[in-house]
Amino acid sequence: MDSLNRVYIALGSNLPDRSAHLNAGRDMLRRISAGGWVESPIYETPPVGPEGQGPYFNQVVSFWYDGDPTKLLYYLKGSELVLGRKDRGHWNSREVDLDLLFFGREICSGRPTIPHPQIYNRQFVLVPLCDIAPDWVDPKTNKTVKDLLTELLSKEEKIPFRVINGEEP
Repeated sequence: MDSLNRVYIALGSNLPDRSAHLNAGRDMLRRISAGGWVESPIYETPPVGPEGQGPYFNQVVSFWYDGDPTKLLYYLKGSELVLGRKDRGHWNSREVDLDLLFFGREICSGRPTIPHPQIYNRQFVLVPLCDIAPDWVDPKTNKTVKDLLTELLSKEEKIPFRVINGEEP
């Protein structure tokens, strides 16, 4: 058994039924949680990427995990397939997306890359992450999540966020 690490995972979906996709994603993650489950509110945000995509539901969850980063990455990617994700190419619509953001204080440049390299320029990740872990210190920059979000918002306009309560609107 490996030692326990606090992990942070972003969930996203922009294909119907977005609520059901996130529920199923959370259920898959609860199966491997060793406790300490925390989840952000679910937000609806505009899509990033090619034109014509629908808005996303985004959320971040955190829990204790007792495996290694590679095992977790394979579990996340396998879970996406089990939950019906189809390969539509990079930045395109998806049933469910499960991204490993942080794995304890690990810094890895291989596969998986930890921290996730796009954290620093994604409001749709930093806002829900800040909801559950504003004082978490990024091991790469030694900045808190709250400071990372403030820094990003100083460089770009805040995107619209709508909190989702319950089922698909």
